This record gives sequence, C-alpha cells and structure tokens, in this order.
Amino acid sequence: MARNDKLIKLVAIFDQFHNFIAHLDDPTAKRLVENWEGVRRAYVTPVGVPRSALAAGLEQGLRDIPMLLQSISPEARKSAAQALAEATSTNFPDFLAKDAERLAKIKARGSIRSENEYFLIRHQVDLLEGKPTQEQEILLLYELVEKFEGQDT
Repeated sequence: MARNDKLIKLVAIFDQFHNFIAHLDDPTAKRLVENWEGVRRAYVTPVGVPRSALAAGLEQGLRDIPMLLQSISPEARKSAAQALAEATSTNFPDFLAKDAERLAKIKARGSIRSENEYFLIRHQVDLLEGKPTQEQEILLLYELVEKFEGQDT
C-alpha cells in the first residue's frame, strides 16, 4: 500500500484541480491540463529523483498556480480558484493552514513584500469576491494589492 506522504497529497491536489479545470471553456485552463498530463507520470512513478525533491517542486508549483490563474478569464478564474482551494483542503489541509498564517502576517504588517505574497493575496481576493459576508476582508486585501502595485510606479 502506498504511503500517504507529501508527494501523494500534492499529486492528489493537482489531479483534482486539473480534472475540474479541464471542463472550463478557457484556452489557458486547457494548456494547464495538457501540461499536467505531460508531467504527471514523473511524479507518480519517480525514477532516480528523491520523492522529497519532487514534493518540493510540486509544492512550489502549487504556490505558483494562483499566478497562472491570472491568465484565465475572470469568470473561469473564480471557479478555478475555488476548485484549487477545495482540492487543497480535501487532500492537504495543513498546506492551507500555513497559507492562512502567511495571510495573517501580511495583513498584520499592512503590506505585501514580495511577488509570492502578492499572488497569495490575489488568490484570496479571487476566493472572496462576490461573498457579501467578506466585504471588510476584501476591502483590506484590495488596499494591500493597490499599495503593492503602486510601488512599481
């Protein structure tokens, strides 16, 4: 029986997420699915590469997905962001707990310090948009994004 290690959890997230976005009518989503189909086998049956190295690579890939979702149409992006959150909470809830800690630190600090933090906040915005009970939260996140984006000018 396969052990339920970090790599297995991450592959399960990617499988569930890509199965969902395969049904979106969006060319970027279709490319993401094709890319995953092309590399999945290397993660499921690793040869000559430590499982920990593959897990680290997939974890970084998981952190990069919100950035990739920015290329998807706004309607599809919201669905994709929700599918990513659901796949992650189902298969690797500890990952979301770490992101929640990162979000709390950014909000307490009142500023975004890096692109990774920016994409974490943008992903959270995508998850919360349209939820009236989250109005204060989303206003705070918008403010953080605007401050960060204003640094480039």
